[in-house]
Amino acid sequence: MAWFLTEPFLFYINQPKPMKIYNQRSTVLILLIAVCSISLSSCKKDNPAEVAKGQAKLKMVNASTADVHQDFYLDNEKLTTSALAFGETSDYVKIPSGNRSVSYTGTNNATTDTSLNFIPSITYTAFLVTNKKGELEIVNYEDNLSNTESTKAKIKLINLTPAFATGINVTVQGGTQFVNGLAFKEASNYFTVDPEVNLRYSVVGSGSIKTIDAKSLEAGKIYTIWFSGAAAATLTAHIITDN
Repeated sequence: MAWFLTEPFLFYINQPKPMKIYNQRSTVLILLIAVCSISLSSCKKDNPAEVAKGQAKLKMVNASTADVHQDFYLDNEKLTTSALAFGETSDYVKIPSGNRSVSYTGTNNATTDTSLNFIPSITYTAFLVTNKKGELEIVNYEDNLSNTESTKAKIKLINLTPAFATGINVTVQGGTQFVNGLAFKEASNYFTVDPEVNLRYSVVGSGSIKTIDAKSLEAGKIYTIWFSGAAAATLTAHIITDN
């Protein structure tokens, strides 16, 4: 507001404040920037490849009773140095994390494939198994390789035989029962055991009891123990040393 003094009158003039002017082009540009920012943020959340960067570790096991050796492929790249026979295990290998195509291909050229997601810095084991329909499929489990007690062994139990509707029991000889009715493809939690004690396992409801000798387990080691067999009498424990 400005005042002017003249003779004989005193009067003033209102001066308007400067106005901010937005033209149509500026408005459109601002809207485009906002939309792009939201879209980029959304893509990063929805795209696993953006989130899961790094490496995981994986080992492979042929747990299928079919008498066919198997090679393992990740994104069409062969990871096994030689085809795995039934019961054989590869070493751990480092792999890119994220969603990956995995497959087992037998020496008969039959391929079993699926897609698995691997989290960075996590360790896995991918088993080829025969399911209840007699078909091959791939099942994947996370391995916990954190340190165990130096005086004990750490074990995880997995039932990979579809033959038993009642499941599998595992106990310490004369002591604690670890699992009761472990179902097909089910994995137990990890347990610590004294290495000088035998483990007993059996099909639930059968009178056939098998033994994992204490000499098979070493203090300070981590084990995956998986089961195969078509009958209670042929139930077999396979021991993998993970560390």
